[in-house]
Amino acid sequence: MPTVLGGIRVAGFTHFAAGPIAAQYLGALGADVIKVEAPQQDVNRHALRHPDGLLQGISPYFLVTNRNQRCLGLDLKNAEGLDVARRLIASSDVLLENYRPGVMDRLGLGYEAVKSLKPDIIYCSLSAYDPDGPGRTRPGQDLLMQALSGLASLSGRGDGPPVPVGAYIIDGFTAMQGVTGILGALRHRDRTGAGQLVRVDMMSASMFLMSQEASYVLNVDPNPQRSSAGIAHVHQSAPYGVYETLDGPIAISVFGGVPAVRKIADALNVEANLSAMLTEQGLRFHRDDVARVFARRLASLTRAEAIALLERAGAWVAPVRSLAEALADPAVVATGIIQEIDTAYGGRYRVIKEPLRMSASPLVASRPAPAHGEHSREVLTELGIETERTDALFASGAVFANAPGH
Repeated sequence: MPTVLGGIRVAGFTHFAAGPIAAQYLGALGADVIKVEAPQQDVNRHALRHPDGLLQGISPYFLVTNRNQRCLGLDLKNAEGLDVARRLIASSDVLLENYRPGVMDRLGLGYEAVKSLKPDIIYCSLSAYDPDGPGRTRPGQDLLMQALSGLASLSGRGDGPPVPVGAYIIDGFTAMQGVTGILGALRHRDRTGAGQLVRVDMMSASMFLMSQEASYVLNVDPNPQRSSAGIAHVHQSAPYGVYETLDGPIAISVFGGVPAVRKIADALNVEANLSAMLTEQGLRFHRDDVARVFARRLASLTRAEAIALLERAGAWVAPVRSLAEALADPAVVATGIIQEIDTAYGGRYRVIKEPLRMSASPLVASRPAPAHGEHSREVLTELGIETERTDALFASGAVFANAPGH
């Protein structure tokens, strides 16, 4: 069965998270993605490896962000290694990179240089900030971007510190913007024959991720305050949020204004405690007081009791589960999104694969995350480099393969 990007080659100069995630998704869409990796390795290979040697000492983060890629080990500080990189780029349709601004230019692999080498190249650059702007030198790690973008400031109780999201959400969202841009650029090239530069920065992606919240700040209140009662969104009224019960927390999402809240209050037998606040202004300006009334009542119920009462009242409600509980949910398992894969290192591991489903051109899951330089010799052969020359490149250190059987 054909794939969306069958026949497309991607030269990936990627490390950490955003770049590899984008590259992996392109690989799942069928592209031949070749990860160019330095001798010192992508830091994610070992940054979170298990101290007891699980997964052969490889970080699970690397295993889940570098699938569907081959790995070419190149020393780009070596002139011969750089020449191999140029040959790879000349054979590619897309160049994807997420180095700090200026690094690719210093290597002679910036957009203008690459365009002269491959005129119709689609060159996608992911960065922390706009590479032409005043923030270009700032680091782009996810937690820092959550802090700098204001995302972290939106979560947590008002009487405590901001709470960042417990997942690398900006890395993933930035990667998806890059994939979208590449797909659009490929369509443009199909129609015109012209390549182009595609750029996405993490700060802009963060702003777009918070576009609803930003519209409120831009147009209504420039300094919204977090709820001291723990309401889960700076712009929502109670009882929207997470509440404790006798045996575990639940999340309540309520839409429908005062009538909906009144119905819930009646179901929980707390309407008398809220009557003075059951107006649109009361729910907005006294939301912490409203939330505390609900919290006291819900704390006296089991989770099952609370969910049953709230559902009958028309509230959207769900238990707050651990990630392990969610992964074990039969509804999650039935999707097939959890995949078990063999590795080049030996053994098997489980990953979450891409959620997109396409009936005529399904995504592929053809390769586990590669060992360091696992496909170097294979790629050199495809680039037309003869065996004698390949052996010399390995001997000089310009190319390397630290993989089983090499």
